[in-house]
Amino acid sequence: MAEALTETEKLLVKQKFEPLEALANAVANALDLDALGALGETANKYDVYTDDGGEKFKVIEKSEYLCRVCCAPNHALQLHVFNPQEDSKNASMIFDRPCKCGQCCACCDICKQEMTIMDGNSTEIGHVYQPFLGGGFSPTLQVMDRKGDDEPVATIKANAVCCIAGLFCDHTFEIEDASGQNIGKI
Repeated sequence: MAEALTETEKLLVKQKFEPLEALANAVANALDLDALGALGETANKYDVYTDDGGEKFKVIEKSEYLCRVCCAPNHALQLHVFNPQEDSKNASMIFDRPCKCGQCCACCDICKQEMTIMDGNSTEIGHVYQPFLGGGFSPTLQVMDRKGDDEPVATIKANAVCCIAGLFCDHTFEIEDASGQNIGKI
């Protein structure tokens, strides 16, 4: 999996179109009944491409329907990443995010976003978490080798003012290594 990432300069993520979800939302909007749109809610699927258009990964969300509907966008989920060139049936990486409040200041554990990263055998290989107060108006996430580590191996920080909960967040996030050297963007 690491080799697949190192040989690629840029990845493009495209969410797959879900007709049932789109139809339910269109009907809900037409009837001015927003809650009706949740009836078509499905777990997301993504295709990930390299900058030259080649397919690199497939990502499938696994989450509970009621959690998606009632707790979006901060619902619990697992993202299973498949590398079709190696093995299309077994995930090569899993991202596990618990449900969090997310819409507040990240001053307590229930509000701080976090995610555990595992290899295909469910062995933890990394942990991402939001520090106390979450970086304020410029959201920050810290990448650790494992949960409970004190020193991040990388920091992900928005280069603009926005809310980490997903509101008004169409920004570039800079990735820095432990020494503060810029190593990438999201």
